[in-house]
Amino acid sequence: MTMKIGAIAERLGTTVRTLRYYEEQGLLHPRRSPGGTRQYDAEDEARFAALLALTRLGFSLERLAQLAGIRSASQTGDAASREVAALLRAMDAELDAQARAIAEQRADIERAQAFLQGCHGCSRAPVRSECDHCQISAARQASAVMRVVWDERPVA
Repeated sequence: MTMKIGAIAERLGTTVRTLRYYEEQGLLHPRRSPGGTRQYDAEDEARFAALLALTRLGFSLERLAQLAGIRSASQTGDAASREVAALLRAMDAELDAQARAIAEQRADIERAQAFLQGCHGCSRAPVRSECDHCQISAARQASAVMRVVWDERPVA
């Protein structure tokens, strides 16, 4: 069964332009009809899905093109598998660092939410001149995200 790129884009929650860009970058090579229309099958859709998942995690298209090109550039299966394994280890290390950063940010957001509980029911205006006199306000410095909320300069 062949599909049009628009149907695949809709199913994957992305745009046709994104998928065409992946193709332009050499990450996918669809078959063509005698009239030149691209023909995508389930394997193409699965490859698009994998590429989208990896880019959404922050991997660059250059990195993915490098990964995709290893087999064709290798002389043996052994060489290809070793190079792919090394690149996958590096990608895993990047995800590990990203997971730690996410865990730290989530903990900071939890601290901010706990802080904000103390402000529920407050009838004062949420401005420095009022908040700086409040005992609860002193705890805001325990959370980095609260520094975004608690900027002392008004937004222009």
